[in-house]
Amino acid sequence: METSSNWFLYSPFRVDLLGQKDSIPTPIKYVGGSKVDAWLKHLEENLSLSWIVIDPTRKKAVNMSSRGPVSVQRHWLTGDVQVRFGTVMAGDGWRGSAREMVECGVVVICGGKEGGEMHVNEVSMVMEDMDGKALNGKDSLVILKGVVENGRRKKLNGNEGKEKYEKFEERKRERKEGRQRNERALDLVCIAVGVAGFVAFWSAMLLR
Repeated sequence: METSSNWFLYSPFRVDLLGQKDSIPTPIKYVGGSKVDAWLKHLEENLSLSWIVIDPTRKKAVNMSSRGPVSVQRHWLTGDVQVRFGTVMAGDGWRGSAREMVECGVVVICGGKEGGEMHVNEVSMVMEDMDGKALNGKDSLVILKGVVENGRRKKLNGNEGKEKYEKFEERKRERKEGRQRNERALDLVCIAVGVAGFVAFWSAMLLR
């Protein structure tokens, strides 16, 4: 894929691994109705994904496989099933801090009719930071390059991978709540300053 244009470098990183017009049938039956919750739980416990990032110029690769999805959800309107596989890792070389964690995820969108075959309609690779924001192509390539150069990753089982993802999500929530508290405190300060200025102005006018 082409990775040198400004459009790629400064737009949200997204790699479509399946063409928009492609649809892959699976032997899995698409379930709906009252059994959908149990079916989604079954998918979460039994699906796995093998994916490898390859740098052909350096002839290196790294195994990013996930033993199990970090989440399986059904869209309330379309009924499509979104299966998300995620790998949480340090953002080495990005923003100058290895403490900044990022998530490299593969999102699989599946559809179908109840009782029929489930089809894979979309597979995409995305990158997000701890604020839940999509990384651009430039930052994503820096991180992926570091992962490839560091060699093989420790392969986590399904529970370990999900626990790491849940901790990542918890840190994202804590950061968001911290920002909201700071914003509320700043709003209160601005209001207090405005009221104090208003009172001081009218006090000065009345004392004239």
